[in-house]
Amino acid sequence: MNIIDEHYLNCKNKTDSTCKGFVFSLDLAIAFIAMLLMLSLMLSQLEILKNKEIENIERIELQRSAFFAIDSMIKNRDEERPLLGFALYDAEKHRVLSNEIDAILLKNTKPVLFENFFISSISVAKIEKVFEKPGKKCISVDRLVFVNRKKEILEVVVCEK
Repeated sequence: MNIIDEHYLNCKNKTDSTCKGFVFSLDLAIAFIAMLLMLSLMLSQLEILKNKEIENIERIELQRSAFFAIDSMIKNRDEERPLLGFALYDAEKHRVLSNEIDAILLKNTKPVLFENFFISSISVAKIEKVFEKPGKKCISVDRLVFVNRKKEILEVVVCEK
């Protein structure tokens, strides 16, 4: 017989305070272990939620960058760096026509370095420009534009550096 069994037999019919203390401390130890298990499960769930939230924030930031880039492309004109803007220029009105693309300027686009992202490819109508292979996290943004007075869809693929 071990010590626990002997102690249990001695305390079975007695109202000794040491007998109650032994049972109480054993219950307390089991409850403490269960509490630690629950606490560790809660902490692991919080870490999973934190990682998902970080991924969502990074995706939203990439989406924001993609929308700003495509908006700049169709509303601005830059002859030196056409990737920053290839909107059609109306000499008669002396202004850039938003959402109308200059196909010649689009064909002459070259890659431009951005801080947190890069443009992997651009395609509209039958013009497709591929600058780099897609990265791990990429997003495709579409906009409706006019090319030679026809409605077309401009697709830009933006990837995270």
